[in-house]
Amino acid sequence: MPTTCLSIFKPNQGYPITRKVIDPSGRIGSLYNFSTDQLVDQHSAEGFQRATPKQRSISRVFAGDPSKHLTSYLEYLDFEEALQRSIRLRTVTPSSVAECITYTPVINQNTRFLYYCHRSRKEKIRVEARKTHRIVAPPQNPTEATHMITKIVWGFEFVCIIQIAGNRPTGTIDQLLNDIHNQLQRNQIPLQLTNDDRRLLNQLNNTTVYGTETCIGDPSTPLLTILDRLYEWQRNPNFHQPITYTMQPLRWLYGIPFQVPCYDSDGDNANLRRIGPIRQRIESQLKQVADMLLKLPDDFLSPTLTAKLRDAQQYYENLLDSQEHFEERLSKAIPDVRSHRVDPAVLDNIIADQRYFNLHKDKIDDFFITLQRLLAKATLIESLKKDGIEYVNAYDVRSNKATSSTNDELDVILKRSYSNERHMVILWYSSDRLKREQVERWEQIYKQIISDRHQASQAIKLVYADFTNCQERLDGFVVIKLPVAGRLDMRRDPIKEITPRTARTYSNPVLSKPKYPPSSAPSKQEPQQQQLKRRSITPPPFPTTIPNESYDSQWHQFEPTTTTTTTTTTSSKTDINILLLGETGVGKSTFINAFVNYLKFETLNQAEHGKPVVLIPVSFLLTVGDQFDEVHVRFGDVDINEDHEHEGQSVTQQCKSYVLDLNDRYRLRLIDTPGIGDTRGIDQDMKNIDHILTYINNLSHINAICLLLKPNASRLNVFLRSCIRQLLTYVTPIGYANIIFCFTNARATFYAPGDTGPLLRKMLADEQLSIPFQKENTFCFDSESFRYLAARKCHVDFDDYQKKECKDSWDTSVTESLRLLNFIQTRKPYVLNEWLSPRKVALDISMLARPLMETLRLIIYNWKLSEAKLIANQIVLNTNPIDRDICTNCAQINTVEVGPFWIIQYQQALLRTTVNQHRHCPSNGKQVLIEYLVQHQFVTEPAGLKNERWQSSFHNFLLKCDTLLYFLHQQDPSIHNDPFQPILERFLDEENQILQIRNINSTMNRKVRDILLSLKQKRQLNNQQLSDANERLSLDQIYQIIRELMAIPTVQKQIGSIKKSREMKMKSHEIKIETNAIQNRAFARLSNSSN
Repeated sequence: MPTTCLSIFKPNQGYPITRKVIDPSGRIGSLYNFSTDQLVDQHSAEGFQRATPKQRSISRVFAGDPSKHLTSYLEYLDFEEALQRSIRLRTVTPSSVAECITYTPVINQNTRFLYYCHRSRKEKIRVEARKTHRIVAPPQNPTEATHMITKIVWGFEFVCIIQIAGNRPTGTIDQLLNDIHNQLQRNQIPLQLTNDDRRLLNQLNNTTVYGTETCIGDPSTPLLTILDRLYEWQRNPNFHQPITYTMQPLRWLYGIPFQVPCYDSDGDNANLRRIGPIRQRIESQLKQVADMLLKLPDDFLSPTLTAKLRDAQQYYENLLDSQEHFEERLSKAIPDVRSHRVDPAVLDNIIADQRYFNLHKDKIDDFFITLQRLLAKATLIESLKKDGIEYVNAYDVRSNKATSSTNDELDVILKRSYSNERHMVILWYSSDRLKREQVERWEQIYKQIISDRHQASQAIKLVYADFTNCQERLDGFVVIKLPVAGRLDMRRDPIKEITPRTARTYSNPVLSKPKYPPSSAPSKQEPQQQQLKRRSITPPPFPTTIPNESYDSQWHQFEPTTTTTTTTTTSSKTDINILLLGETGVGKSTFINAFVNYLKFETLNQAEHGKPVVLIPVSFLLTVGDQFDEVHVRFGDVDINEDHEHEGQSVTQQCKSYVLDLNDRYRLRLIDTPGIGDTRGIDQDMKNIDHILTYINNLSHINAICLLLKPNASRLNVFLRSCIRQLLTYVTPIGYANIIFCFTNARATFYAPGDTGPLLRKMLADEQLSIPFQKENTFCFDSESFRYLAARKCHVDFDDYQKKECKDSWDTSVTESLRLLNFIQTRKPYVLNEWLSPRKVALDISMLARPLMETLRLIIYNWKLSEAKLIANQIVLNTNPIDRDICTNCAQINTVEVGPFWIIQYQQALLRTTVNQHRHCPSNGKQVLIEYLVQHQFVTEPAGLKNERWQSSFHNFLLKCDTLLYFLHQQDPSIHNDPFQPILERFLDEENQILQIRNINSTMNRKVRDILLSLKQKRQLNNQQLSDANERLSLDQIYQIIRELMAIPTVQKQIGSIKKSREMKMKSHEIKIETNAIQNRAFARLSNSSN
C-alpha cells in the first residue's frame, strides 16, 4: 500500500527529496514528476530566501576502472541512485556533468577523473503542510506532477576525463591532480600552480570536459584553461545554474485534492533495488564481451573457425538487441512502479521473462568462455605459424561438407592430402581438450617434432591437425610420419615412449587401419594397426564452449577433468561412494575443497607456498585490520553449478561428484549435494531431496552418508529434520550403520558436537531411530584453514595469532580426515539394488512414468490402425538418450506425419549451451521432463493383434499403471501426486494443437484425442475398483508388477535410454582428480593399507 503523508514524519518536516539537476530551467515553485525525473513546468514563485551554502566547494579525483560501465561513475558525481537509474534507462536526457556517460574512448587504469562543484548560493521557500496555497497557488489543471521545487542550490560544476599516455609517469601526474584537488576542496581560488605544473598540464592533451553549459561550451577545452577561469566563474553569477533541487510532495503541500501518494524512495522498494545490480552486471559483462571481440582476428584461415567467429559476432548483436529491449521495458515500467500505478512485481516479471534468457549471468559467462577459447585458438595458430607449423582444422577437410566424417575417414583424407609432398611430412593429431588435459605431454611433442625437423638431413613439413570440432572424440595424441614417396611410416614414434604409466585415460593410440578404396587397398603384409578409440559426441551449436572441455584453473598443479568412467565402468577399481548432506551454508563445498588439500599437502605451510586445489569455487567476506575492513574473497574459476549471488539459497545447484584414485584398487567419490533449508522454501527443499535421491539411485552402492552439521545450533533446522526423514524412507535400517555425523566449523566448540549434540541425540530418540551417534561415527572438522589459503592467495594478510589458529585447525582436521576414511573402510557397502524401500519404489515408478505412458499411447495408435483395417502396418517407437535435462517447455517441437497420424516430436533446442536451460523453466507442474527423445515410425509389418485384443491390452495396461499409483497413495495418503497425469495431459494438449492445424488430415488424431479424453473416467473407475478390493499391497507385489511392465520390449527400450541419459548426465557432473593428488604421506599410508 502507498505510504500516506502523515504516517511517518511530523507535518512540519514533510517528505523532502533532493535531485541532482538534469534540466536547469526549474525555479522555486516549479512542478516536478518524481516518477520520471522530469520538470512538468517552469513556474516561478516569489518570496523565497537566499543564503550561502555551508560547503562551497566539492572536489574529487579518482582513477578509472576498466571493469566498470561509465554510468557507474555517476555515483562519484553525487547523482542519487534513483536518478542514476533514470539516466541509465534513458527516461531523461543527460546534461552537464551527466553527459560524461556519452564518453566513447576506453576507460582503463591510466584514466583519471577530476570533478569540481562550486556552490554559490541557495534559494529556499518556507512551506507548511496543507498551507502552501497561501504562498504558491496550487496547479489548477490536472497534472502529472508529484512534487514542487522548494529549494535550489546554485553554482557550476565540471568533470574532466584525462587519458594519461602510456609513456608518461602516472605517479607525477597523480601527485599534481591530488594537489589541485586539495586546493579546490579548500576553495583556494585562483590555484597556486608552478611553471612545472602548468607545463605538465599542457602536456595532458587527451582530455575531455563536461559541465555546466554556461561554463563549458567545448568538451575539448584544455584542463589548464578550465582551471584558470575558475576565479572568473565563481564571481560572475551569470555563469551559475541550478545544481540541486529539493522538493516536497504536492499531496503534503496541498492536501487531499492531489491523490498521487507521497512516494517511498527507490531504496525502500526491493523490486527497484534489484534493477541496479542486474543492469550493472549486464553492462559489465557485455563490456568484457565487447573488449574480447576486439581482440579476435577479423578472420580465420579455417572455414569452421571463421563460421564460429561470425556466429559469435551475430550472437553479440543479439545480446545487444535483448539488452536494448530489456531496458526499454524497464524504462516504461519504473515510472509506473514509482507512482504506484502498477504492482512492483511487474519488474520481477520483466527480469524473469524468458526472452532475456541470454542475458542471464551464466549465459553471458558461457559466451565469454567461448570467446576466450576462440582467442586462445587464434593465439595457438599464430604461435604455430611463427614456428613454421601449418595449422589445419580436421573438420574442414571432410569430403562431404553436409555430413560429419569419422576420425578414420578424416585420417585417410589427411594422409592423402599430404602424401604427395616433395618432402617428409609429420602429421600431429591433437585437440583443445587433450592440450589442456595433458599440458606437459603436449609441450613434449611440440618440442620433439621441432627438434626432429632441425636434426633431419632433409626438409620436413610439420602439420598440426586440430580435431577439436570433429564429431568423434580424439582419445590421445597421434604423430604420423609420411615419407617423401608417400608410403606410410607406421614405425612406433619415439615420442610415444614418454607415455605416462597411467594410460587408462591418456592413452596415445595409433590410428586405425585406413578405409582405402578398393583400388588402393593395402596389402595383407602390412602391419596390423590399432583401432582408434572413439566415442560419438555431437558438438552443440553456438553459442557454447568447445565440446568436451572443462574449465582451466590457475590454482591446479593437476587439472580436474570430466571423468570418462562412471560406476558402470569395467575398471577393476572399487568405488568408495560418500554422500554429503547438510543444510544450506553448512560448508559441504568448502569441506570437499579442504579435504582434497589435506590429501595434497602435509602442512598448512606447504599449502600456502604451493598451489592449492580449488575444485569448487568459493566466495566469502572477511573483515581485516583494526578498522574491520571488508574483503570479498573469490577463490576458483566460474562454475555454473555454484550460485554465490543469492544469499540463503543453496550455493550448489545440482549433485556433483569429485572422484579421486586412492590407489590401484580404490577410487573415492565425494558427492556434493544442494543444501537443505533453502530460502526458496520447503518446495525447493523437496525438489533438492528428490534430485539427490534420484542421483544416488543410479549408483550401485553407498559406503557412507555424511550428515554435515554446525556444532553450535540452538535448534535443529526443521528442513534438516525433514531431510533425515526423507532419507530414511529410502535407506532401510540395514544402512543405518553407514550414516556418519560430521560437524563443520568445530574449532569454536573445541572440536566437539557442541550444542547440536544433545539436540541431535534427542531428535533420534524422538523419532525412535536406531542410528548410532557415538564418537566412533562422529567427526569434527574446521575448514577455516582452507578459507585462510583462499584469502592468502588473494593477498590478504593475517597476524601471527590467526596463522597459528589456522595451522592448528589444519592439523586437527587432517587427523579427523584420516579417522573418517579409516572408519568408512570398516563399513559394509550399502548395495542399493539389494534392499527395497517405499521411497525407492516411488523413484522407480517416477522413472517409469513416461515410458509407460508412451507405451500406452503406442497401444492406442495401433488399436486405431486395427480399427481402420490397416492391419498390415503398425506404429513402432524408437528412442535416443540425451545428455542434459529438457522439458516440454524448453525443447524444440516438430510436428511430423507418421502414417495416418500427425505426432509432435521433441528435440533438444537448436541453441545449446553448457548451461542447464531447464533450470529456468517454470515449475508449475504443467511441464513434463524429457529424459530421452522418442521417434515414431510407420512400418510395413503386421502387429498380429485383432481389434478386441488391442482394446483388452489397453485396459489391462492402464490398470497396472493405476495399481502403481494406488500403492503410492497407500504409502502416504497425504500425497496426491500422480506421475502419470501430467504426461497424459500433455498428450491431450498435443492432440488439440494438431487438430487446430489447417489443411491436414487429422481424422485419426481425433480418434486418439477421444480416447485420451476418456482416460480420466477410466482411471477413476480403476481407482474405485482397487479401493473396493481394499488390498494392502506389499513391496514385493509392486515390484512384481514393475518387473512385468519393464519386460515389455517398448518399455525396456525406453528405460535403457533413460539409464544411458542419466549416465551421460552423471559424467558431465563428475570431476576427476589426478592420481598425483595424494602427496600427504599420512594419507598415502592409508591408501597403501587398503591394498
